[in-house]
Amino acid sequence: MIRFILIKNIVLIETLKIDFENGLTVFSGETGAGKSILLNCLGLATGRRSEIGFLRKGADEGSVTVEFDVKDKLFLKKELNNHGIIIENDQVFLRRVLYKDGKSKAFISDTPVSIGLLKKIGSDLIEIHGQNEKIGLLDTASHLKLLDKYGNHSDLLLEIKNKYDNFTHLSKIYSEAKELSDNKKKYEDELKNNISIIKKLNIKDNEEKILKSKKNFLSQHEKIFNVINKIYLLLNDENNSLTNDLSGNSVKLENLIDKNNEVKELSQINHSVNQIMIEAKEVVNNIRAIRENYHFDQKELEEIEQRLFDINNLARKFDVEPSYLTMTLKDFENDYNNLKNDSQKIDEIYQKLEKAEKRFQDVCKKLTFKRELASKKLENDINNELNPLRLINASFKVDINAKEKKNWNMNGSELVKFLVRLNKGVEEAEIHKVSSGGELSRLMLAINLVLAKNISPKTLVFDEVDSGVSGAVAESVGTRLLELSKFQQVLVVTHLPQVASRGNSHYKSFKFSNRTETFTGIEKLNKEKRIEEIAKMISGEEITTEAIEVAKQLLNEN
Repeated sequence: MIRFILIKNIVLIETLKIDFENGLTVFSGETGAGKSILLNCLGLATGRRSEIGFLRKGADEGSVTVEFDVKDKLFLKKELNNHGIIIENDQVFLRRVLYKDGKSKAFISDTPVSIGLLKKIGSDLIEIHGQNEKIGLLDTASHLKLLDKYGNHSDLLLEIKNKYDNFTHLSKIYSEAKELSDNKKKYEDELKNNISIIKKLNIKDNEEKILKSKKNFLSQHEKIFNVINKIYLLLNDENNSLTNDLSGNSVKLENLIDKNNEVKELSQINHSVNQIMIEAKEVVNNIRAIRENYHFDQKELEEIEQRLFDINNLARKFDVEPSYLTMTLKDFENDYNNLKNDSQKIDEIYQKLEKAEKRFQDVCKKLTFKRELASKKLENDINNELNPLRLINASFKVDINAKEKKNWNMNGSELVKFLVRLNKGVEEAEIHKVSSGGELSRLMLAINLVLAKNISPKTLVFDEVDSGVSGAVAESVGTRLLELSKFQQVLVVTHLPQVASRGNSHYKSFKFSNRTETFTGIEKLNKEKRIEEIAKMISGEEITTEAIEVAKQLLNEN
């Protein structure tokens, strides 16, 4: 509830403080006396749009401060605490400061905040009817919550929350696993392709090294065989003077040795010569074998070069040495087999997810049934309140529709909207889309009255609620406002004595002037002044004795 409002330099108000009590507070006064200023100030303090015209002429800045009692607002306290705002003594101050350049600043308990946060917190504390703003009951986002409070669905909602948390948890796990699986599938396909490429090449151990050696040999074949041929011809040609001379001189040397045994060195020389002859014959035989068994093939060289190119190209692709390709193949095969096992785990997660989704849907079906029952009762209760408030052609309806799966949340799988019709021949529409004014205010009164016991306590402000009504209807409006104030703090701007007399507190707005300026004041009326004000509402500026008596009677009835 509001404890007080402090206004400085706003429109025609220089400085004004109003203390509020619980129950029903009424505001009266002549047209143009400043009742709307109070509503504008409450709107400013709770995050509504500001205008340069709100600032009092000649002032550099103006401000509105509203103190709220938030004793029963546990969730609000928690939210403020999350923003670093500490609540003391169950008091929250909402403050808006306006500057002459049109800018403004917002504060909650002296902590600077965004206008968005001020508006959000303000919407939890106060609801102003008479302005076509999407707040409170005019905000379709609140309708589901209100229906559930009315139907007392807290146990089912807790069960749904638990089921939804489990469902979303598994959904997240599955989504991440599926994404990973999709990436793994791509990797799996890549591995499969790589394995195929390496296997197709059919690389042998040390093949690259062997091929390199063979290639080098084949590349030098011409030079090698030219030299080998020369050696062969030199050693094996019968007409060659070297071998003939070596052999002939060896025989001569042997004969001389036989005749002269005294020269031992000659025997050693002869032995060496004979050894050379033997080794020469072996060399000739080896060369002959090479010449007979080896035939150079250009095509073979080309094939070896192509093979080496393929091996090295594949090694570059996988950024490894050619000798590691066989090991790389084994690594790929191991990774591929591991990925196959992961797919099985994903299937298990999906099965758990399907079960969690079904459990969530089962509870949602129970809640849907409860909501449909509650909606019929709510429709009936509110529609019964419309006639006495002179909303003869009006009707109220609760619209329940299933949400798409992607829009499921901890509140279930449905969207709830409050639809109204104020006149015959038109279709029901969302509350915020109907015309503003007295009819809408009375409609809000009827809805709030039915929901009063179920709504979290807040301050309700009604403007124009008695517009266009009189007599018994005015009496009915006053009675219902008083009944509503047993559950919520209610502020109402009124022109009717039947409504004003119901107030627990009564304030009157008025204008006064000095030589240069005009001001707005608001005065709390005592009993005598209340009688006078209500009598004026009855008879006009000329207060009659009869009007005084009726005013007293109205006040005594309350």
